[in-house]
Amino acid sequence: MKKPEQLLTISLPENLIRELDHFRKREHKSRNQIVKEAIHFFMCEKSKTLMHEEMKNGYEEMGTINLALAEIGLCIEYALLENYEDEMPEWKEVPW
Repeated sequence: MKKPEQLLTISLPENLIRELDHFRKREHKSRNQIVKEAIHFFMCEKSKTLMHEEMKNGYEEMGTINLALAEIGLCIEYALLENYEDEMPEWKEVPW
């Protein structure tokens, strides 16, 4: 069931009202329809912008975390390699 609409009163400068009227005539729509569509469009675009910003921040944060994990892994690998070389004396005899 469709919810009843509420009345919203707004004030606009004359030049914006002229543009609105010009646009609504060209689109064959009422002021009400144009304003509804404009608000809906604005909110959709704003939501997209906010989502992209949140995704960007998340990827940057994950990049920092991934770099730290890679550095830890590299340190562990290096320590394991040193331990392996200490356990394998014949390894040190091979001339590189």
